[in-house]
Amino acid sequence: MNGTLWVKTQLTILPPCAGDGQAMDHRAGKNLRVTRRGDIQRVFDRGRRAWDGTLTLCAVPREESGAPSRLGVAVSFRHGKAVRRNRVKRLCREAFRLLRGELPGGYDYIMIPRAGRELTLDALQRALRALAPRVAGDAPSEPPP
Repeated sequence: MNGTLWVKTQLTILPPCAGDGQAMDHRAGKNLRVTRRGDIQRVFDRGRRAWDGTLTLCAVPREESGAPSRLGVAVSFRHGKAVRRNRVKRLCREAFRLLRGELPGGYDYIMIPRAGRELTLDALQRALRALAPRVAGDAPSEPPP
């Protein structure tokens, strides 16, 4: 085995608990993603936009009443090679997954992160928290910077 020592470990991950001791379900499967070309085009054509230094967020109400919010991520080639672009997409999806309960429901969102910025999970969460009410119509939109 070329002098390599392999160690088998077992890792147990416990789900986070709510205040009452119940496990919280934060899973967000692929059914909570905007993937169809028609849905993506609808968000870009008819959606409201808001932006800051970190990202641009587009949103349009879902056609099905009572449907959960979904997310699509558009990352340009300016972010770098595929490994970097995929990491940016994973960070965006994770920020949405963690904040899904705080965001206005019943919308299709598209996140467009800005290239050339240091994108962290915390920065994306702050931007998403600030921009989602603006595109959902709960807060007035600001003029572009």
